[in-house]
Amino acid sequence: MKIILFTIIFTLQLFGSNPKIYSALGDKLYNNADNIQSLSKHKNFINEKDKIEEYVVVVNVLKGIGSKIDSGDSSVTKEEYLAKLRKLAKTNDYYVMRVKRLFLSSLDKEDSELFLDMVKTGLLNTQRYKSDIKKYYYNHTDTLDIDGTVIEEFIAEDQKAKKRVYKGPTKEELQKANIERIRARDKARQEAIQKALEEELKKKKLEIRNEQKKELKTK
Repeated sequence: MKIILFTIIFTLQLFGSNPKIYSALGDKLYNNADNIQSLSKHKNFINEKDKIEEYVVVVNVLKGIGSKIDSGDSSVTKEEYLAKLRKLAKTNDYYVMRVKRLFLSSLDKEDSELFLDMVKTGLLNTQRYKSDIKKYYYNHTDTLDIDGTVIEEFIAEDQKAKKRVYKGPTKEELQKANIERIRARDKARQEAIQKALEEELKKKKLEIRNEQKKELKTK
């Protein structure tokens, strides 16, 4: 009976949009409901399967009530709805915290199965633990199948970043620039030698003229 009730409510409520009333609190519960339901498949939550299923049923029922309030139904007051949201929020936060603790435990124990399971739950703040997730992956690549996970996206980002190479001069351009520097240096050296020779020639010519003048005066 419980399973039938769950199936009916789940089918009716899952595909509807979230209620607008108190959406800041409600969206968190409704968006996490499916992820929390999936926890019952993990061995760390297997003993809580019935509790999880009941929680998801209540969440979906409350979602329907919120939608009715949005449409103007006054059979349930906004205050009653908010109180129920706050109560369910505690359960939501409990499972989010459980996932976080198990994830951190998987890092300490190097439990790759648990690590991957917690990352896949959708309840872990993967952006916050992005560096930890990537570090663990690179140290345990042989024990992890990351297809279809957020880890695959993180690694793709890293690979893309590695392809962003420095767009400076090519090897050929550097060689050409070096040859031009050598040629410019040799040219400057030749010009300096040529100038020194010309100065020396002028000096010799001046000395010869002075000698010739002296000889003419003595005659």
